[in-house]
Amino acid sequence: MLKPERMSKLFVLGPKSKLEKVVSKLQELKVAHIIEHKKDEFDLCAPLKSFDKVSSLLVQIRSIMSHLNISSANPKPIEFNFNKLEKNINEIREEVNKVIDETKNTEDEISLLSNQKEALKQMALLNLSPEYFQKSNYIKSYFGYINDPNIKEKLENITDRFEIKAVQHNKRTLAALFVDSKLSDQFDKILADASFSDIDISIANELKGAPNELIEKISKKQEKLETNLKIQNNKLKKLSDKHFRHLIDAERFLSVEAEKAQAPLSFGSTRETFFMRCYLPEADMEKVKNEIAKVAGNKLHIVEEPLGEEEEIPVKLNNPRYIKEFEFFTNLYNLPKYNEFDPTFLMAFTFPLFFGFMLGDVGYGLVTFALFYWLKKKFPVGKNFFNILMAASVSAILFGFIYGEVFGYEPWHGLIIRTHSANTLMLISIIAGVVQVNFGLILGFISEYKHHGFLKAAYEKLSWILLQISAVALYASYANIINLPVFAGYTLLALSIFMLYKGEGYMGLMEIPTILTHIVSYARLMAVGLASVFIAVMVNDFATFLFHKGILFIPLALIALIIGHLFNIALGILSPSLHSIRLHYVEFFTKFYKGGGIEYLPFGAEKQKSIL
Repeated sequence: MLKPERMSKLFVLGPKSKLEKVVSKLQELKVAHIIEHKKDEFDLCAPLKSFDKVSSLLVQIRSIMSHLNISSANPKPIEFNFNKLEKNINEIREEVNKVIDETKNTEDEISLLSNQKEALKQMALLNLSPEYFQKSNYIKSYFGYINDPNIKEKLENITDRFEIKAVQHNKRTLAALFVDSKLSDQFDKILADASFSDIDISIANELKGAPNELIEKISKKQEKLETNLKIQNNKLKKLSDKHFRHLIDAERFLSVEAEKAQAPLSFGSTRETFFMRCYLPEADMEKVKNEIAKVAGNKLHIVEEPLGEEEEIPVKLNNPRYIKEFEFFTNLYNLPKYNEFDPTFLMAFTFPLFFGFMLGDVGYGLVTFALFYWLKKKFPVGKNFFNILMAASVSAILFGFIYGEVFGYEPWHGLIIRTHSANTLMLISIIAGVVQVNFGLILGFISEYKHHGFLKAAYEKLSWILLQISAVALYASYANIINLPVFAGYTLLALSIFMLYKGEGYMGLMEIPTILTHIVSYARLMAVGLASVFIAVMVNDFATFLFHKGILFIPLALIALIIGHLFNIALGILSPSLHSIRLHYVEFFTKFYKGGGIEYLPFGAEKQKSIL
């Protein structure tokens, strides 16, 4: 549990005639993390013969599902006859495309009418018919907004062979101008100087009649088209309901087939053979070797290769069911490397412990547990995350019994009365910090020792532990707590500083204060917990004050209780969660954990959905 699952590496070589059977078996076994072959003196293997057909049909199905607003939800693992499926999908595609084309034509027509209506509304302001703006070899028309109130006088300086009609609209001058086309260049210049803003009404130029009458006709036509559009959308909805299950199952089947067909692209090949490498769990090695050898008629060369020290081996976390939920936090931070400790097991106990220590209220714990249980049912994709918070809520309930707190009230005498035990809570918090920080250093020491030897491990990790011991020894000597010579403490201090310098250089010496700040940082456990309980007490005291004011204040007191405690519960969810995560990621993980591992992605296995 403290280490990722042990992996093995397999090399397989065989004739191309057995390629499809080997790929199918590997997909069925769902344990092989295929290593992609980089083209060198050996070419990449070609995909299976079915690849083009499968890919094409898969694209068609997904296109149909997109048009019918069908999403892949809970598909069943059903096998299909490919030829029958292809024929069936083509029939569905023709059926859907017919309705889609009708719908698109209707939508395009509605859009055209809407644009024509907008243009006609502009013309109606000037009471001008669209015919006036039809193309002519002799007259050029302008329609738009003009910012110059003296435009007419400026135009008359050129010629009197023009007509202009204008009206004030939206605090601007809307104008229609008709001029001899021979003078259009001069008019263009004057209009440009007048900041003329052209309005494109060409979409309505071919219409004939008064603008208001045309608008009325278009509106009626639009209503009919909107009705037709609803009918067509209903047809699509019926097609969706009719083919929903079939399309989802077929899409899953083809996705699996496409994955299988393109898998050889990660293999290497010669003219007659293929070869591939993969990682798989040690426990599955013999089974995989036997299964693929059997399916290929024992015509494969199978070799188990040694794992290299610097090799990037995929990581499969190996945790029991309860612990597995907390892999959410490990994935959120970073996967451990193959040879690192997996912190999930440790966090599965300390995160709820810290959360409960801070929130620590039976009432709040029950409310948050019920809330996260409901959210888990409502949003199954976040099941793991909500299970973590439900476990943390149980911890809050248990600590609530220890503190004797229910919604800030104290119905029984707890083992620790938080409102009067700040020093005790502080001591517990600091002890938690000392234990967790040093446990992280011990894990870091073990990891360094395994990979780089005792000296490096001692210089980089043991030095920090000796530094703390020397500080405690000096304090105990000066305070006469124990009969220990002062020089012993200074000797330990000097030794730890020397080891730290050897391990981490000047940067290590500069970071000496951080060991203290990391431990003291755990005081937030006490601070957040006290803040929560004092807010609850203040809410209760204020509500009690209102209750004593008389019967008219009872509703106000109830509102104060509900809003106050809901606010405190919201803080009680957010603050303990963030601070607990922060203590793990910053104060704890940095002592032994780097992360950066590669996710184990077995060929053929479905990737689990997550809120990440």
